[in-house]
Amino acid sequence: MARLRIIDELRRLDRRQRLALAWDLFMVWVALINLWLILFDLTYLWLRPVYLRVAPPVVRLYDPVKGIEPHPLTEEFLEVLRETRELLRRDPEAPGIAERVHLLRELTLRILVENPFERSGQEASHDAFLEDVARFAGVTADALRNPDRLREAVRAMWPDDPRELRYRLDHLDPRLITALETNYYRGFDRSGRLVDHFWKLDLPFLLVFWLEFMIRWGLSIRRRQYARWYLFPIFNWYDVLGLLPTAYFRLFRLLRLVSVYMRLRRSELTSVGKGFFTRLVEYFSGILTEEVSDRVALRILSELEEEIADGTHVLIARSVVLPRLGEIEDVLVREIASLLTAEETLERFRELARLNLENALERSARLRSIPLPRAVVRPVVLTVGEVVVDAAIETVSGTLSSAEGQEALRGVVGSVVRELVGGPVLAEAETLGREIAIQVIERMKDVVAVKKWALPDGQERRPPFPWEIEASANGNGETDTTG
Repeated sequence: MARLRIIDELRRLDRRQRLALAWDLFMVWVALINLWLILFDLTYLWLRPVYLRVAPPVVRLYDPVKGIEPHPLTEEFLEVLRETRELLRRDPEAPGIAERVHLLRELTLRILVENPFERSGQEASHDAFLEDVARFAGVTADALRNPDRLREAVRAMWPDDPRELRYRLDHLDPRLITALETNYYRGFDRSGRLVDHFWKLDLPFLLVFWLEFMIRWGLSIRRRQYARWYLFPIFNWYDVLGLLPTAYFRLFRLLRLVSVYMRLRRSELTSVGKGFFTRLVEYFSGILTEEVSDRVALRILSELEEEIADGTHVLIARSVVLPRLGEIEDVLVREIASLLTAEETLERFRELARLNLENALERSARLRSIPLPRAVVRPVVLTVGEVVVDAAIETVSGTLSSAEGQEALRGVVGSVVRELVGGPVLAEAETLGREIAIQVIERMKDVVAVKKWALPDGQERRPPFPWEIEASANGNGETDTTG
């Protein structure tokens, strides 16, 4: 079924989409193979003893890449050990045994003095070898710092008696033999660095990555993906670092795993990002994100609550507002004057005055008590009222346009602003606002503290509001949980 679905999806794609998909899949495999090679190279020296034991061909193939050769000193020592053991097995009285004992002593001295384990990073093996020599000689390892004592200890380790020598060979520490077998020699190149030919394996991948990077850059310029053509390498800095031909920046190619994962996840022909493992990671990452964000939110809300309770916000507001009272008064005076002198505002004042006069004619007892017919009183009152209103409007407009009017308006506005900023009404409003703000923050903290990820589906996702608790206590039976 999955194969049929993939075939159907491929048939729906046009030629360009198929080429793009093929290129993506090709780059995915190239990136994965290159990352595997890099990880293999980084861990090769560490895992080389394991490869020697379970996969010797891997060691034979890859040792030349790292410039690794069997160490001649330890190889010669192991060869002499094998020859001596074989001679003792065939004939304990063979004439060549004395010569082999002499070689074992000389090679042991050279190993302890020259330390062939240093270049392979197996310092512990050298110390273990020294401890074995001291144990066979019945002295401490520190005592072997003296060259004469060291020679005596080596002579005691490889005795001339064939039976005792065979006992020594049969009871050598297996870990020491393993360390001798896994020891190696790495030479230095002309620059003074350890020989390493991994760059020859990495060069083809690097060329492919450079080609792919340049193609993506050209496509981004063609599609105007960024505001400037040179922004593409800046936004893809990790690719640029991974393209540098030095060993120090190869680890940045691990970041290609992100782009590889996103390419596979966007593809309709793969199940990457839809499996159990991905869902499990997303689930636990969601829990971690919620816990961290909740703790940060609670900390911020607690600090905000403390600041409001201390009145710090009022001091901050006053420190910002008071130095700019003059500017605030100028803006208010200008806006009020503009509003009162606007033609639209004046026309609405006139309409309001006419409506007021009409109501006065209908409801005013004094106007009805005038001993004149209504047909006479109505036009007189309307005419006189409109004249008075127009005169008042013209007077106010003219006054506000003059310097004296502006100053008077500024005085009124200044008195109102100062009363609002520092009057007793503000203190009462601050107390009320502080209490409301603290209650709101406490409620927000209760909501944030709920561990939503731990609740079963359909369960209440927030603490109930006070009125919901009261309604439930009164026997309502139902609680509205819609936020």
